[in-house]
Amino acid sequence: MSESIEDFLEKVYIFTKDKNRPVKTTELAKLLDIKPPAITNMAKKLHKLGYVEYEPYIGIRLTEKGMEKAKNVIDKHKTIETFLVECLGLEREIAYKEACRLEHAMSDEVFERFKEFVENCIKDKKS
Repeated sequence: MSESIEDFLEKVYIFTKDKNRPVKTTELAKLLDIKPPAITNMAKKLHKLGYVEYEPYIGIRLTEKGMEKAKNVIDKHKTIETFLVECLGLEREIAYKEACRLEHAMSDEVFERFKEFVENCIKDKKS
């Protein structure tokens, strides 16, 4: 899945969770810093793939499949950020930006092992 699709799903997830309503294309365009027609095209594409429900003039919300993918991306981001801060000692702001880049490059299989490693690293630091 492309980085732009993952970012799209992640932003929709966060917005709809915070606001408890669908996100409008113009709102999502501002969050992602892209033009509203590109959001509409992506929403239509992701609707066909089963990741979002898209209704013009109402907005975009995730399906169960979309929620699962968005949660996975967010989990990758948080785990990578935690690793960079807790295990490598980077400042949170730098770690956040790096995690945004790295979350898209890591396969799910590698991520599962990486997550286990990070959890063990943190446990060892607390012991």
